Amino acid sequence: MNGRIKIILLTLWSGVVLAAAYLYLTSDLSIQTIAQTLHQHIVQWGALAPLLFIAIYALRSLVFFPGALLAVIAGMVFGPLWGFVYTVIGENISANISFVVGRYFGADLLRRLAARGRALSMIKCKLQQNGMIAVVTMRLMFLPFDLVGYSSGLCNVRHRDFALGSLVGTLPGLAVFILLGGAIKQTDYLFAALAIAAAMMVLGRFLNHREALDTMGHGHEQAQALK
Repeated sequence: MNGRIKIILLTLWSGVVLAAAYLYLTSDLSIQTIAQTLHQHIVQWGALAPLLFIAIYALRSLVFFPGALLAVIAGMVFGPLWGFVYTVIGENISANISFVVGRYFGADLLRRLAARGRALSMIKCKLQQNGMIAVVTMRLMFLPFDLVGYSSGLCNVRHRDFALGSLVGTLPGLAVFILLGGAIKQTDYLFAALAIAAAMMVLGRFLNHREALDTMGHGHEQAQALK
């Protein structure tokens, strides 16, 4: 029964995603036009605009709408400070939704593949071992936002590790896009955005290199133990 429910929900979700993709591809709307339209609708809500923005951001991962675009809009509408606050709230809800969905639909599949010794079990093991650090690293390296959320849920990363890692790892990236949105009105923000982006890439590469060394060391210890 549970398997049938999953199939029905997965079918409905796939239909929504395909419908959203079809509307975008056939509407001849550019990213700029979509951004302007969202900007206008959010502003029209007045005092309730923050709630509308957070709701849109929270649900956008279900249709793979780019979070970076919404972060830029937040900088334009609310300014760097409040834009950052509202985006962090929406981002964390969105990230946890993608994580829960990934775990719900994919955990059983991954367990079956792992039981057969497939390569995906290695990915699962690596993500589970590194947990929060792996999530932080992927966020800092600007990997696709929703891919990180769904894959972390799929690979059965502990929810606490994912939530904390996603919160910490996305703060600099969100600041970059929000400052870019603010730079449309005040160009000084552009230099701050570029500086944060550069620092993120350096830190992300450092953590990735360190994680690789730790993984190699762990593998060597396991090999020695088997001798």
